[in-house]
Amino acid sequence: MKKLSSRQKILMGCVSMILAIIGDYLLGFGTFNVSTAPDAYRGIQWNVIADWRLAVSSILGFVCAPVFYVAVVEVLKVMTEKYNLGESFLFKLFKYANWAGVFYFAFIHICICMLVVVFNAGMGVTGDVVSSVDMMIRVLKSIAIPLLAGYIICDLGVTVAWIGMVLKGMIPVKKILLICNPLIIAILGNVANYLADGLDSGFESLGWLLMYLVCAVSLTKDTREN
Repeated sequence: MKKLSSRQKILMGCVSMILAIIGDYLLGFGTFNVSTAPDAYRGIQWNVIADWRLAVSSILGFVCAPVFYVAVVEVLKVMTEKYNLGESFLFKLFKYANWAGVFYFAFIHICICMLVVVFNAGMGVTGDVVSSVDMMIRVLKSIAIPLLAGYIICDLGVTVAWIGMVLKGMIPVKKILLICNPLIIAILGNVANYLADGLDSGFESLGWLLMYLVCAVSLTKDTREN
């Protein structure tokens, strides 16, 4: 890693998010569909997906974390040393959100995969959608708080910090690029569901990818440009 340039290290964030996006689609695409069919439970058509998809998604989420770590260390170093943002509240929020992401990305992939495994196992034993979904929801209740807390700290935190730093001109990023963050891209991704349910699965990770791509290109220039 020592031979990599600052830009290349930050681009590792994009590499990690490519892994996450693949894992997102393995986990989310075709898993369930919004439906008005009479046999739909809670307005959703639940589908059993191959266990190998869940296993690979978990592995990708786990591998994603250390690769993302490399990018986090470098982008925070650049923001601190080159742009003197160390004492800024927005920078601290950005920093904590990114550090939380190092742990959260692996956690959420594995946890959500396990929820689907519980549903698959329930279907395998009972063949009953209602019982299987209720089993999954029971497990979800036990991990809902850390999942929600992680989402708020990571996605919401980094989105607020990113938009604030861009609007205030604290980093040399064009204002239009403030949309390159996980929350806004995830919201825009909902439009993709009109084409196919689950098509939005990787858009949150895509938002992280775009944000790190912007950082790699803009923050490692020799001179600051607005």
